Amino acid sequence: MKKILKIITMLFVIAAVVFAAGCTEKSEPVTENNTTENNTTQANETVETGQIVTEADNGTSISLKNGENFTLQLRENPSTGYSWQLNVSEGLTILSDGYTQDEAPEGKVGVPGTRSWIIEAVDQGSQQVNGIYKQSWMNTTGTEKNFTLTVEVD
Repeated sequence: MKKILKIITMLFVIAAVVFAAGCTEKSEPVTENNTTENNTTQANETVETGQIVTEADNGTSISLKNGENFTLQLRENPSTGYSWQLNVSEGLTILSDGYTQDEAPEGKVGVPGTRSWIIEAVDQGSQQVNGIYKQSWMNTTGTEKNFTLTVEVD
């Protein structure tokens, strides 16, 4: 009987050591898309990103040829419930939508990051990208942060 108790105790000790070792593994930063820094997907398909548009381009226009695309990057902090709600006109298509969290200082949570969309021009003419930064459950009041971009497609 004492031999069986010793074996059971040893198994518990081994299980505790294995569990503790698994809990100390360093985790990777959280992202919501599967693209790497060089814009190559995990399936080794390269994604063309053309121009990069940021909040500094709010209220401006860019020009594209039909079939070209651009990357829109806007800062957000979804840990507070705030995120960008984006609408594009019918002549534009969102090819991908991803979020990359900034590196969190040790012991900190709720770190902001960057939301990125790759948007393709699919029809000629003057197209619009409109975004509103708000908590999805809140009513729109008109005081929210907005983003507007005109895309002239040849």
